[in-house]
Amino acid sequence: MDKKLDQASPLPYVVVGVILTLSFFYIDFLLPLGVAGGIPYVALVLLGIRTRRRPYVLAGAVTGSVFCILGLWVSPPSPDLWHALVNRSLALMMIILTAYFGVMEITWAEERLNTKETERAYQLLRLESGFVELNRDIAFNTNMSRSMDDAISYALKRICEGTGWPVGHLYLTEKDSSSLYPTKIWYMKNPDQFEIFRKVTEETRFSEGHGLPGRVVGAGKAQWTIDIDKDPNFPRAALVSNIGVTSGFAFPILIGAQIVGVMEFFSEVGKEPDAHFLDVMESIGILLGRVIERGQADKDKEEFNSQLRQLYRKLDFVREEESKRMAREVHDGLGQVLTTLKIEISLFDKLLKKNGVDLQMYSENMDRLYSLIDNTIQIVKKISKDLRPPILDSMSITEAIEWQGESFYEKTGVNFSLETSSTDIKLDEQRSISIFRIFQECLTNIARHSEASQIEVVIKSDDHFFEMRVKDDGKGMMQDEFDNETSLGIMGMKERALMWGGDVKLISEKDWGTEVIININL
Repeated sequence: MDKKLDQASPLPYVVVGVILTLSFFYIDFLLPLGVAGGIPYVALVLLGIRTRRRPYVLAGAVTGSVFCILGLWVSPPSPDLWHALVNRSLALMMIILTAYFGVMEITWAEERLNTKETERAYQLLRLESGFVELNRDIAFNTNMSRSMDDAISYALKRICEGTGWPVGHLYLTEKDSSSLYPTKIWYMKNPDQFEIFRKVTEETRFSEGHGLPGRVVGAGKAQWTIDIDKDPNFPRAALVSNIGVTSGFAFPILIGAQIVGVMEFFSEVGKEPDAHFLDVMESIGILLGRVIERGQADKDKEEFNSQLRQLYRKLDFVREEESKRMAREVHDGLGQVLTTLKIEISLFDKLLKKNGVDLQMYSENMDRLYSLIDNTIQIVKKISKDLRPPILDSMSITEAIEWQGESFYEKTGVNFSLETSSTDIKLDEQRSISIFRIFQECLTNIARHSEASQIEVVIKSDDHFFEMRVKDDGKGMMQDEFDNETSLGIMGMKERALMWGGDVKLISEKDWGTEVIININL
């Protein structure tokens, strides 16, 4: 509803109007015609104008006109009747003109007030629309941001640009404490202009109730300072003579009822507090609290995954060491036993022949026994090599890959080629083992699934990374097969690369083949 003009209570004016009407009429009764001209009745119209109500203006005009005319009959007669009629006519004209201009004045004032109210309502609507758009943009973009820092940086920039405050900064609370420490997340419209303030802020911590951020934590709601230089609880202003900012406000970032951060904004000019504005900022603080909560959850998840990767690395190291020990025991222990058994049987055979014992009937069994022992020795050697390829202890990773590829060709008939930037790429033992095991898993998958006839391996390396591409010309595989979390082989490849800060990617198309790209950070 439109706001009305400031209107006076009509009752006092009605009472005064009645008194004046009776008084003027009594004067008309006493004075002869020509002396009482009816002009005083204009006062009734003026009283109506004073009420700022058109009906009372018109009522005053009608009442004054009626009593002005009645005065012609109640006033004592006068010899100059013509002069009396002219005076009464002029009085009636004054009453009507005064009423007309009074009504016009009230109408003009109301229209002007309505125009101002419309403009004000429009400005408020624009302001509210801006606040709604600000909340919407921050909600959307922070939800789409890849990291907490990106989300907070966008929120700072959007609030500063949307509200006209040139400086924004984030304080975070210490874990299990209400103390605040500065971050390096800023928005500054003119960085050079506020460089001193930035340096002072990044060296200042706050406790609860101390400074603008501390007051936010203590009160649990947004705070405003009009003039920083006159604020006794703004310690940063006391550190330098000209800190570069004048007004500031800050609001809490909340996760539930817990304050996890304070976002503060500053201007080089003084600004008066705005309660509604602070309410809007507090709602944004609740929104940003969800962003920080998500960031903390991601951080905790990453720490947990990092611990798992460290555990996997440790287990992988233990497993390789155990494989090395078992390979040595199988090779040295069981291999020596089988060799000794073969020698003993051979000596026993010679001893029987020397003593003239005819073992012709047992010769086939003896030959079979020799063959079984030889085959078992070869199996022991193969198991030993599979457990711990000796080439890893004496050659580079490229030589080990080439040896494994040639061995794969001998077993499967799948052609193998190797292209490398250097034949003498030296890696530490653990990375070499991880890469070699990933390559072995690639060969296993090719043998089982690809039906390939050719394998091409390309190795590139420098001081920072190692890359190996294994490409076959088989039937290919679907992407969801590679992403299948139940595939232990593929999961193992990913985990081996991930524990060195690397990754494993797959490119595959039907009838085109499959390419596995292994990256390891050095």
